[in-house]
Order: sequence, then C-alpha cells, then structure tokens
Amino acid sequence: MSLNLLRRPSLFLCLILLLIAPVLVSAQEDNSLGVVVPRRTTEPTLIAVPSFGVDDNSPLEFDTLPRIVRRDLELSGFFKIHPNQREVSRLNLLDVQKRTVDIPAWQALGVQHYLMADISRPQAGTLRARVLLYDIPSGKMVMSRYIDGPETNVRLLAHRIADEVVRFLKFTDGIAQTQLIYIAEQIPGIKEVYIMDADGFNQRPLTRYNNICTTPVWGANGTEFYYTSYHGNRANIYGQQLSSGQTWTIAAYGGTNHSPSWNASRQQVLMVLSKDGGSELYTAGRDGQDARRLTRTKANEASPCWSPDGSKIAFASNEAGGVQIFVANADGSNRKRLTTRGSWNDAPSWSPDGTRIAFVARIDNTHDIFTIAADGNPSSVRRLTQGQGNNESPSWAPNSRHLTFSSDRSGQWQVYIMLDDGSNQIALTSQGRNTQPAWGPLPAAQ
Repeated sequence: MSLNLLRRPSLFLCLILLLIAPVLVSAQEDNSLGVVVPRRTTEPTLIAVPSFGVDDNSPLEFDTLPRIVRRDLELSGFFKIHPNQREVSRLNLLDVQKRTVDIPAWQALGVQHYLMADISRPQAGTLRARVLLYDIPSGKMVMSRYIDGPETNVRLLAHRIADEVVRFLKFTDGIAQTQLIYIAEQIPGIKEVYIMDADGFNQRPLTRYNNICTTPVWGANGTEFYYTSYHGNRANIYGQQLSSGQTWTIAAYGGTNHSPSWNASRQQVLMVLSKDGGSELYTAGRDGQDARRLTRTKANEASPCWSPDGSKIAFASNEAGGVQIFVANADGSNRKRLTTRGSWNDAPSWSPDGTRIAFVARIDNTHDIFTIAADGNPSSVRRLTQGQGNNESPSWAPNSRHLTFSSDRSGQWQVYIMLDDGSNQIALTSQGRNTQPAWGPLPAAQ
C-alpha cells in the first residue's frame, strides 16, 4: 500500500497513520527532481503480417490468428504493422500462387520483415502453425518454425507466434503470453481482484467479496496471488490459488495488514503491519508463519518490494521530512535513502533484471512514473509519463522491457502498458475503474 494516499481515498487507514506520524510532510513541495525525459530508445520495425493460410481440416477463419498476432506485435512496442493491409494481402496472394517470395516487391513496399504462416490441424484438439519469417532487406528467410497450440484456445497459439517473433528478432522475451492481475471497480465502492491477458482480453474476477480488495501481487510459482482485503472489517492479507480459488490468511493481526510482496528465492512475503504501533515492515512465509519485524523507526513505512534476488528491499517512508524511497538489506539493516530529490516519491517496483526501480513522484500535485538505477545514482532518474493526467502503480513485465501502470488520463482510472523508455503507452482496459496492476511471470516460470 502506497504512501501516495491522497489519490486513493479508500485507503483511509494509512492516511491516518501518515497524519499522526512524527515526521511531517513538507508544505512547500520541492519539484527539483532533475529528471531527464528520454527519447524513444527502441524504434519499431515495420512488419507485414498477411492473412494466414488455413487447410480444410482447420476450423479457423483465415484472418482469426493474424489479427491477434498483429495486435500482440504492436503492443510489444517493437513493431509497427504495415498500414496498407490491402497491398500486403495482394503481394502475399501472389507469393502463394507463385510459391516464392517476391523480395523486390516487398522491398518496394518498405517493410523490414514479412511474416507468413499456414495453419493445420494435425490431430484432434491441436492446431499447428508453420511460421516463416523473412528479413526483407537481406532477402533471406531467417526463421522457419512449427508452433502448436490447443484448438480450444486460439488466442494462446497467436500469442506464442508473436512471442517467438519478438524473441527471435528483438532478443528479449515477449509479453503476449503473460497475464496481469489488477483491482477492478465495476460497481462503485466494490473493488475486486481481476485477471486479464497482457493484451487486455479475458478479463475476469478472481475474488468475489463484494467489499474492498487492494494491493494484489503474484505469489509462489505464479500459481497463486496475495492481496489485502477489508471484508473482515479491517485490512488483512490473504493468499489465493489461481486455479481452485482456495484462500488462506497470511496476516490478520490487530491494526492493519497490507501491501504484500513475494520473493521466490527467499520464499517469503514482505508486508506492512501495524500490530506493534506504527506501520513497520515484516516478513513471513506464504502461510503467514514465522513473522519477523524488519524495521523499528518512528516513521511509517509503506509500499515494500523485493529485489529479484531477495537480497534487498525497497520501500517508501516519511522518515526524511516527506515521502521518499529507501532501500535496505533483506533483514532491514543498512537502510539507505534512494531518492534524494522531490518531496514525494513512493510505490517502488524493482525490475526483474535488478538494474532499475520504477516509482511514482508527485510534481505540482500530479503523479507521474519515473525510473532510477538501483544504486540510486541521481543522474539515472528518467521520467516515463508526463502531461497525461495522474499515473501510478508501476509494475515491471518479466522481461524488464515493459511496465504496466494505472492512469486517469481518460477521465477514469484504467490500466495501461508501455515500454521501459515511456513510449508506446496503450490502454488495456476501458470499462469501470481499474487500478494497481501487477504483471505476472513468463509461462515457463508458471
């Protein structure tokens, strides 16, 4: 749970904790972050994706899969789909008829890559895509691959194709097969944990408390998640299995229990508990056992997260005469201030590659997303959002190349994704009020 509380009226308990804290927030806000707004560091590659060939044994329409693949590639931010789909289809049809690829024709069209695929049904229940990828400037076929998927989940096969293209051409893991959990408020005052695919489809609820849930995070093996819920008349932390829906209590002490963060290498949950007075950081097992207190200060701590290797933690604290981000060893020792500029920086999120921490800064009463090197080098601060409403709750994709976040730029809070340089910002949700997204693991890690 963030100390960015004035934007989150439902988290009134933490606001009270902040107001009674011995350290006061400065009334005169320091906006001198000294940030750099970077230019786009990844220029998208122009790619042609025509309709796929479908044999008589396949139940698919000819353009079902490529529509999904095109969207996946655009969402990745690494590719731009050629806008003249009619000309792409015409050239592709000629290639199919001649059983060859007219490289000069594709070069004249200006594309850099050309993706072809044929879909078959080798056996009941399975779809198979034979994928051919051409590098047009060199005139060579650079990839030939068979990719299978279940007939009952056409979208999954399309996501696998898109991720294979990203991995092969951009040397990074794709995001199309990943999922996000988030807080959805479809009915005013009722906030449940939802899940969706990384392209915004298959949105569905995971909790049904008809109450308030907050701060969802992915848990052990990517098969469970942890969250805060007020359904017991106070903030408690719960765990829940994705497949079965089985739930258990992780922390239900007196006071408030909130903001869980899971680390696989340590097999521990990091969280905020106020059972001993102020809001302090604790760790425990996924079952809530062996709770250990990490911090003992007069300040309030919030928004904790782990470094990927579990050796350090990052968190927000009002110890420094405002709200700032601190880092410490996993046992709470060697506490150091990470952000040194501005008066309100919170909601840290550590990149999976361990090199950067995303956070939210308040400037002129607007919240935006920034990144900083994990060592706290002030010159490394980069601003990713600006001039588009309030932007909060950053969470990294498992490839450390994308982030998800929530924004009210459309007039209502929705979930967005972007590249790690702030480019290619795209909304995934559009209905209701959707906040606090958390990006799940790669399929291989599930």
